[in-house]
Amino acid sequence: MGTRTMAGHVIVTGGASGIGAAVVRNLRDRGLAVSVFDLHPPDRDDVHSDLVDLRDDAAVDRAVAAAWRRGPVGGVVACHGIRGAYVPALEMDVARLREQFEVHVVGSFSVARAVVRRLDGAPGSIVLISSTTAYRGWANQVDYGTAKAAERQLMENLAVEWAPLGVRVNAIAPGHTRTPMVESLIAGGYDIGDAERRTPRGTLAAPEEIAEAVAWMLCDASHVIGQCLPVDGGWTVVGK
Repeated sequence: MGTRTMAGHVIVTGGASGIGAAVVRNLRDRGLAVSVFDLHPPDRDDVHSDLVDLRDDAAVDRAVAAAWRRGPVGGVVACHGIRGAYVPALEMDVARLREQFEVHVVGSFSVARAVVRRLDGAPGSIVLISSTTAYRGWANQVDYGTAKAAERQLMENLAVEWAPLGVRVNAIAPGHTRTPMVESLIAGGYDIGDAERRTPRGTLAAPEEIAEAVAWMLCDASHVIGQCLPVDGGWTVVGK
């Protein structure tokens, strides 16, 4: 891609809340046009939103086509997601495991491919959202963590294929972040104190901190391709 500049219109999936909403705010502050794909409308009127189930490939393609009519799309940030069951593997409902892959992996692939098919040689930039649960083994994360690890691998494969087309593909791996999803875990009894104590920084991330890293990877990191950047307060470098 070199120093070529992508078009100033970005699709943000899952942009109605959490990290996605913070990414939308950051990109709008940078002067970029944003289209939000979500199952819920965003709480702002300066972006266009489409209610899209990303598991439906035909619906995704229609939404991308509609976004393109509002202006050429040069970027995608795949922030959509669902929380895991957080149960031992022996208790995991296989349907929940399939759903994780359908939402995170298939959904990210579907929207990214629909955009790249339309670029026709123009430069582009794609950022997928993985997770620190994609690194090493975690108890009670056989659904969410495994899907997020697959999303990281998806990013690497797409990066290799699409870099010659002028499209950069990278990922961000957030650590524990105070999003509605994490707040629901806390409400359900998840002890966030363990995570805070294990994190060298000693605190959880704010969604805005993740969004800043996403925007850098999307817009500024012109020679970064195929990388997954942990934004986790030091979590992944702790030895024990």
